[in-house]
Amino acid sequence: MDDHGWEERMVEQLREQVGNLLAAAQLLTPAIREQKEQKYDQYLAILNQGLYRLLRLTEHSDLYLRGGAPRRKELVETQTLCRSLGSQVEGAAATLGVQFQWECQGRETTVEADRALLERLLLLLLKDALRAAGRGGRVGLRAVGDGNRVRITVWDDGERETACGQEDGEGPEASLLRRAGGRPETALARAIAAANGGTLVFEQGEERGVRAVLSLSAAPEREALRTPQMGYDATGGFQTLLVELSDLLPYQAYGPEELE
Repeated sequence: MDDHGWEERMVEQLREQVGNLLAAAQLLTPAIREQKEQKYDQYLAILNQGLYRLLRLTEHSDLYLRGGAPRRKELVETQTLCRSLGSQVEGAAATLGVQFQWECQGRETTVEADRALLERLLLLLLKDALRAAGRGGRVGLRAVGDGNRVRITVWDDGERETACGQEDGEGPEASLLRRAGGRPETALARAIAAANGGTLVFEQGEERGVRAVLSLSAAPEREALRTPQMGYDATGGFQTLLVELSDLLPYQAYGPEELE
């Protein structure tokens, strides 16, 4: 078995064990809550957050191995997706003390992509923006479509810890990527964008901060109707936002009542 085969096997085993732990935690939660001890709810929240972080690590490892490739493609209404994400992120941003605004402009633009992966990509970008903005900062999500192409922008007004100046031989975008944090999630986001036929670029904010701009072309018109398919849910029914922001949100967001 080659290295890639071993990596796939490890991810498979990790997913199996995480699934077992999640199932056990769900079965234990009612019995623990019957004790009606506030400290037990706190312990459960810490446990749940740790499990969500493990789930996130598992899915990211799988995506790295697949190069961000979609499991299945479908027709996705991008502005509808952004409206759904915007309403979800509002609560998370408020918890973090970040001012969040979102807007959809122009025409609804339908693309052919993996909806779950597009949602994860945007959450990766939003998480980095929320982290950079910090308490009292500002983050935004904006989708602009014209029916032929859609541009989805995630921006923030935060400051990244960076080395001064530009390294020798480093282009402006590479320098900006380093300023944007240089985290593995950035490479993963770009891989997902490319695998779904889009482009992801990073730009300097007007005054400070970074803008991540995802550009996607509209799906070609087809005369034949497409047979609906059951989607693949990599998170096993757990809310993607809570999975992706599990290392950013406070543990209180993972209490039993919040997850019900």
